Amino acid sequence: MQLSILQTFLLSMFIAFMAVETYWWGGAIYIARPVFAGPLIGLIMGDFQTGLIVGGSVEMVFMGGLAMGAYSPPNSYIGGMVGTALAITSGSIELGIALAYPIGVLVQFLNYVATNLNVVFVERGEKLIHEGKVKEAEVWHWMCIIVSRMLLQYFLPTFVAIWLGSTVVQNFYDSIPAWVTQGMSIAAGILPAIGMAAIISTLGVRKGWPFFLAGFVLSAYLKMDVMSIALLAVVIAVVMATRGENTGFSFDTSKVTSGVLDNKDFRRVFFRSFTSMGSMNYKGYNNFGYLYSIRPALEKIYKDDPEGYQEALDRNCEFFNSHPYFSNLIMGVSLALEEQKANGADVDGAAITATKAALMGPLAGIGDSVFQGTFLTIFKAIGAGMLLQSAESGVATGVVGMFVYLIPQILLSWGSRWGFLKYAYKYGTELVIKLRQSNLFDKFVEGANVVGMMVIAAMTSSFVNISIKYVVNLTSEGTDLAKEIPIQGIFDAILPKFLPLMTVILFYKIMQKNQKSGIYWCLIGSFVVGFIGAITGIL
Repeated sequence: MQLSILQTFLLSMFIAFMAVETYWWGGAIYIARPVFAGPLIGLIMGDFQTGLIVGGSVEMVFMGGLAMGAYSPPNSYIGGMVGTALAITSGSIELGIALAYPIGVLVQFLNYVATNLNVVFVERGEKLIHEGKVKEAEVWHWMCIIVSRMLLQYFLPTFVAIWLGSTVVQNFYDSIPAWVTQGMSIAAGILPAIGMAAIISTLGVRKGWPFFLAGFVLSAYLKMDVMSIALLAVVIAVVMATRGENTGFSFDTSKVTSGVLDNKDFRRVFFRSFTSMGSMNYKGYNNFGYLYSIRPALEKIYKDDPEGYQEALDRNCEFFNSHPYFSNLIMGVSLALEEQKANGADVDGAAITATKAALMGPLAGIGDSVFQGTFLTIFKAIGAGMLLQSAESGVATGVVGMFVYLIPQILLSWGSRWGFLKYAYKYGTELVIKLRQSNLFDKFVEGANVVGMMVIAAMTSSFVNISIKYVVNLTSEGTDLAKEIPIQGIFDAILPKFLPLMTVILFYKIMQKNQKSGIYWCLIGSFVVGFIGAITGIL
């Protein structure tokens, strides 16, 4: 399939727009993950089935890469979407899957370039804030989003890869020896084990192994599909979560804040908070996006106090870094304190800054582990499994899988952002105290561990494909009768899906031993095994 330069430009702009969602228009619903964006690119390019397969396969590879704190893994957004586009233009699903991860690594390098460039943009914006030129300052916030992120980090590498890919990749693929393409096909079946091993490492195998074993048995022996096992796991998790002590909590209504901000003000802060990570930089991290989010509310709070308003702008332009959903909770608490200060209460600027600083770290840890490390991981695993299952059960399964992934992310992101902002402003710091004192998150993590381990076990059985082709020929003594004994049949008789299970366990051990480089060793090992298997004919 040959794309014109105009088609390449338009497709690259669309991919960049999808990828910048986290920084701009979606509120971090992660719509550009391969599990959703891969099929969408396939639909646009006229090959939806390839989009489903490549999207599901690439999601498996990137599944264990979690952006936590300052760490950013290889970029799954561009890797998945460009990998899908290259699979369609070259006619090779295996090539698209194989190129997705190295493309993601290269794009992530540009992330560091863009984040450093943002330091320059943000410093100019901060200077204008201190001069009271707020509207002009906000232009630099958008420069970070449009120039650094959308154009430099996402559009440029996408355009180059697809434009070269439509011709160069096709010619390159046609010249590849058969053993290489066969080896890539074998490796494509092994690669999902990397993501599964990474998730097991994240969830923790010590308490979760019984549920992993249960999920594997249900899939390998009873032939239950991934969705059925996921629903059973949810039932088990709910039963476990509702036993024992009550996880709820109540508020002291005497501490309710009835302030000047109304739902219209909350909506402005809510939608502006979607861009709170847009000007991420290595100096103040998300400080400029935080100020951009709450600036209209500060303007209303200090409408009769220009000097107090300027002090609030300067104060809220200091270092800030937390999980994007919990950032709205901190915004609500800060706005409540700012209003108390504006009304003459015994609250000074240092107390507001100290409160914000005290909340950042703990809430970031909860958000990264619960929302991203657990909630996001479970639903992208289920969705990716349904995408791969669509090859046998039809595209309808894949479509359902896309939205099984996306809808929970939208509900969690928008619901938590709105609820945290509004109720943190209403109840102030009491909301934070109640959340930390309750065992609500502990119960959630416990239940999510059950679902995660059972689903990953089912996916190990269903979507990690590695089998031995070697056959032993036995001839009976004194006769010319020969009997063929397939080695894979012996493994299946002892334990169905033995090799996929052992592959995931081996990758898990490698990642545990080498936490920084383990995933790369697993990636290299998958291709080495694939090529050796193709050359020898064993796999």
